[in-house]
Amino acid sequence: MPLTTSIAMCTYNGERFLQAQLDSLLTQRPLPDQIVIRDDVSSDGTGEILAAFVPKAEALGIVVDLQVNERNVGYRRNFDGALRACTGEVIFLCDQDDVWHADKLSRMCAEFEARPGLLALHSDARLIDGEGRSLPKSLFESLGIGSHELGMMHRGDGLGLLLKRKMVTGAAMAIRRRVLGDALPLPATEWVHDAWLVTLAALTGRVDSLRESLVDYRLHGGNQLGLGGNDPLPRSARRKLQLQSELKQSEMLVERAQALVVPRSAMALVTSRRDHFGVRAGLPASRVRRLPQVLGEMATGNYLRFGRGLLSAAIDLIRS
Repeated sequence: MPLTTSIAMCTYNGERFLQAQLDSLLTQRPLPDQIVIRDDVSSDGTGEILAAFVPKAEALGIVVDLQVNERNVGYRRNFDGALRACTGEVIFLCDQDDVWHADKLSRMCAEFEARPGLLALHSDARLIDGEGRSLPKSLFESLGIGSHELGMMHRGDGLGLLLKRKMVTGAAMAIRRRVLGDALPLPATEWVHDAWLVTLAALTGRVDSLRESLVDYRLHGGNQLGLGGNDPLPRSARRKLQLQSELKQSEMLVERAQALVVPRSAMALVTSRRDHFGVRAGLPASRVRRLPQVLGEMATGNYLRFGRGLLSAAIDLIRS
């Protein structure tokens, strides 16, 4: 029997690109079994587009669960609600402004069917602009994901890679439903939902990547997350906040891992990451006093394991 599939889609004021995305969901072969949509109280024409979509999808045999939140809850809680309503064995995360290639479901489900231990899978994506025109680089190329990173994923070292850098985009990801038992509730702060889901999957099973582009990932001025986002903070302030956020993320991950049954090696790795960012976030103002701590982390290999090696260490030594 083929695996059953659910699509978890969250919307908010997405009328400009939403129709193209919804149309692409209906080009999938085979079609999804279920589409769960949670709208976060849109004030534009999103509601009307969704209402017109429901009977069209249901006429094709798709179960559609469309709900509008009573109040705006933000993307984290919105995705939490959508994921909880998914019943499929494989769950696809879906943004409101992309376009899926017609073979996305079939290609990814083939991997899940062939590999029972695979808990999360993501693919490359073609980058497009607001008008649907192709951009020069793919998603992987823009993120600097090459043969080395993909090789780590293929060899089963997904957790080590994910603890070193963020490389999974929810719009190009699918998970087995059983991951939700470990990942829910989604964190209310710090973690982005896609990074949390794939990291929890990597704690207890295999995660992997496909080189194929299976979605057109749209970059435009209204992107909430990802490559299209803007950060107005000065570099020094942004860096301090980033270190504090990495520490909080690591603390939350260790706490969740302690409540699960995870391999001893995985537990040691997430604990080491927490301790590493504890050191980096707490470095003293004096460069002289920083030196022993930075050298200590270099000796353990943690700068290379969880950062950019000597570059990260040098920045920690010279930053104001």
